[in-house]
Amino acid sequence: RQPRRVILVRLTPRQATMGDFDPYASMAEWQRGAVEPFAQMSGIPPGTVLFTFALWASLPLGAVFQLIPWPTLKNVYSFVSGVLLSLFAFGSSTYTCAVLGIFSYAAMVIDRKRCGYVVFAGSFAYLIYFHAFSASGEAWKAGNIDITGLLMVLTLKVTACALNYQDSGTIAESERNNFQRRRAVETLPGVIEYAGWLMFPCTLVVGPAIEFRDYHDWLHKKGVWGGKGCPSVWGRCALLVAYSQVFAAVHMIVMQYYTLGNTYLGADWNDKSVLRKFWELHILGQGSRGKYFFCWVWAEAACVAAGIGFSGYDSESGAPTWSGCTNVRPMGVEKAATFVEIPHHWNVQTGTWLRHYVYDRTTPRGKKPGFKQILITQVVSGVWHGLYAGYWLFFVSSAVFLQGSKSMFRWQRAHWPKRWNFVLDFPHWLLTTVGLNYLCGAFMLVTYEQCMAAWGSVYFIPHWIVLFMLVFGETFKGKRKPRATATAEVKTTVAVERVATNGDAPVESKKEQ
Repeated sequence: RQPRRVILVRLTPRQATMGDFDPYASMAEWQRGAVEPFAQMSGIPPGTVLFTFALWASLPLGAVFQLIPWPTLKNVYSFVSGVLLSLFAFGSSTYTCAVLGIFSYAAMVIDRKRCGYVVFAGSFAYLIYFHAFSASGEAWKAGNIDITGLLMVLTLKVTACALNYQDSGTIAESERNNFQRRRAVETLPGVIEYAGWLMFPCTLVVGPAIEFRDYHDWLHKKGVWGGKGCPSVWGRCALLVAYSQVFAAVHMIVMQYYTLGNTYLGADWNDKSVLRKFWELHILGQGSRGKYFFCWVWAEAACVAAGIGFSGYDSESGAPTWSGCTNVRPMGVEKAATFVEIPHHWNVQTGTWLRHYVYDRTTPRGKKPGFKQILITQVVSGVWHGLYAGYWLFFVSSAVFLQGSKSMFRWQRAHWPKRWNFVLDFPHWLLTTVGLNYLCGAFMLVTYEQCMAAWGSVYFIPHWIVLFMLVFGETFKGKRKPRATATAEVKTTVAVERVATNGDAPVESKKEQ
């Protein structure tokens, strides 16, 4: 039948090789000279090699901050080193950083009452334009990483700074929530400090997006950086560097055997059994995730080396904590028992941005957030990543997966005997880990036709299971509980929703379940 032919359409290797992209077209001769030998030896795409060199450089650049005693000099060094790092990795495209920075700072100078909304709309419009102009999704799939990733980080930074500056000038301190008080930008940042923060080299190429208030406090030894100050960073830094290499190795090993070209885009993909397809997409997803783990853990090491990754001392043990620039908790992602837990560990700082600057702000005052807010948040996340259908399909589907997971959990808590939880816990974990790698196919393939064909080749099975969970959980909700129990449930539900948007609440424990 016609629908069956659409679902099983073959994906040709021609689409996977991205032959229309010259990997050296955007590089200067000196960049090509530095990259080409390593690319030929390793088989890694030239754009990825150049990007990796820039990422490696971020750590020693961060360590130099330990040698600079004065805030103004740190700002100058941060700006100059960040600009040079961008020029090395992305060449003349670095001018886009100036465009975004000047526009955002001018908006803050001209109209404090509306600058947050102006910067949000303008920076996203500029990012969307650049996504479309550079065909970033196709280029990234071919390994030719361009400056759009850097612009994505800067977009989060300038919007957060402008919104916090707007809030501080329009909302009385007594009416602000805890997050707004903690991130408040009471006065217009100085030009040099704003430029140094914008081009901060440790997180420039992969994030996370550092809040201006955190950068300011670190620079002037306030907040957690005051008092006893930051302890020695080198032990923690070395540990993170070693940890990042584990995931780099996993990625390199898996990619030798499983790639888009010999899985989804392979000529024999549709000849394989469904179980074999799920196995291959699962391993491909695991290996692909390794490169993100490597990049973010390395960036965290760079921040720790600079001192900005320090987050204070544990109130009980007195030991130093280093979660200030943590953007991923790899084992938290891999061991997540439900879809709800994954965002709490993956791209943490971006999730925090989405939580406080999209999710909370789209929730009417006095109202409880729900699926609408989750969907809006995921759509914004999709737009931020790019215009390609694969990103939209991934994030809209993930919103449904989150809601289905929550609905089933609530039903389980209301009706299922606790002593038999393991009967449902294992299949839920299996669906979570395999379903995540299934969804990741859309993120890697990016085009609508390839995404739908890939999912259709396994008959959309995870989608159907989650839709069943959603309908079942919403149809057979638990009865209203006594007041004490209901109060506990409200607290747990709030925690679940915070986790769903990478908020600060802890993941639900087994005891709560």
